[in-house]
Amino acid sequence: MPQLQVAKDIDIFYREDDFTNPWQHRPTLLLQHGNGRSSEFWYRWIPYLSRHFKIVRADMRGVGRSSPIQNTQDDISIEHCVSDLVQLIEHLSDSPVYFCGESMGGILGMALASLHPQLVKALILVATPVYISDAMKSRYAMGHGSRLDAMKKMGIKNWVRETSVLTRFAPDTDPHLIDWYVDEFAKGQPEVLVRYSELVNSANAKDFLSQIQCPTLAIMPSNGQITDADQEALIQQHIQNIRIEHIQTPFHMIHLTHVKECTDKVLEFLEDIDQQSDTHAN
Repeated sequence: MPQLQVAKDIDIFYREDDFTNPWQHRPTLLLQHGNGRSSEFWYRWIPYLSRHFKIVRADMRGVGRSSPIQNTQDDISIEHCVSDLVQLIEHLSDSPVYFCGESMGGILGMALASLHPQLVKALILVATPVYISDAMKSRYAMGHGSRLDAMKKMGIKNWVRETSVLTRFAPDTDPHLIDWYVDEFAKGQPEVLVRYSELVNSANAKDFLSQIQCPTLAIMPSNGQITDADQEALIQQHIQNIRIEHIQTPFHMIHLTHVKECTDKVLEFLEDIDQQSDTHAN
C-alpha cells in the first residue's frame, strides 16, 4: 500500500489508477475527497478518467487507510491538510497537476492553488462551498446545540444517515448506495470525524479566491442546499478564470449520483486546457 510520511508518526495513504497509454506522458489528476470520506468514494469516476490521466486518490490524514491520529486538535487542521497535499504532489510529480476536490476537498484545493500556484495547473471544484451557512449549520445540528453535539449524541452512523437523506441524496437514490455511504463514512475514528466537521463548520475560503490564477471549473448542484447562490456569486466574482457548470439537483453528493455528467464536464474542461497548452507550445 503506497504510504507517504507527512509528519512524525503520521502517514497518508494514496492510490494510483493509471490506464493511459504507456508511451504517452499524460498529466496527473489528483482527486481529493471531502469531509469524513476517503479515496474509496471516487470509485465511480475511475473508469471514465483513468484512460486519460494518471489518477491519484489520497486519503486525508486520519481517515481511510491513512494512519490513525492520536491528537486530533493538534494534528488535524486545514494547514496540515494542505501541507500533506504539497508533499504528495512533490513526491509523485515533477510538474503541476490537475486538482479535483469535492466539498471540503475543494476547499483544500482552493487553498492549495492560492498558496502554491506552481503545483496546480488547473482546479476543479465539485459541490464545493466557500463556507457553511448558518442555515446549514442549523440543519446539520438536527435539533441539538450544534453539528458537533448532534454527531456525539446521535452517534456518527445515525447522524450521517439522517443528514444524508436530508441534504446529500435525493429521495429516489438507490438505498444500497446510501447504506454503503453511511457504512464507509462511519468506519472513521469518531474523534477524527468530529474534528473534520469542526474544521468544515468554521472554514471560510473567501480570502483564497482572488489569489487563484489557474483555470478553474466549478461543478455545482443547481439550487444547492450547501453551495447556495450567494457562494456561487462569490466564486464567480473573485476567481478570475472560472467556469461554472450545474447538475440538475439540489442534493450535494453529485460526484456519486451524477457520475457521467460530472466526468464529462471534467474531461471537456481539461481537454480545452490541453489544447491551449499544445497551441502555445507550437
